Amino acid sequence: MIQLEPRFQSFEEYLSYDDGTEHLYELFNGELIEVPPESGLNVETATLLLLQFFLKVGHCRVRGHG
Repeated sequence: MIQLEPRFQSFEEYLSYDDGTEHLYELFNGELIEVPPESGLNVETATLLLLQFFLKVGHCRVRGHG
């Protein structure tokens, strides 16, 4: 059996798509591409930047992702 990947005609169709999983996708030429999980180095870099911004501008103006 061949399973076709969903194709989207608009960005709104993409935003409303739900495959029932926690996977993240990006839209490329109308097709979904699964985004790999975030790397440890990326999390480490984001945390370092968060702390640096916190020290410069204060806690009220900085928010972490997620």
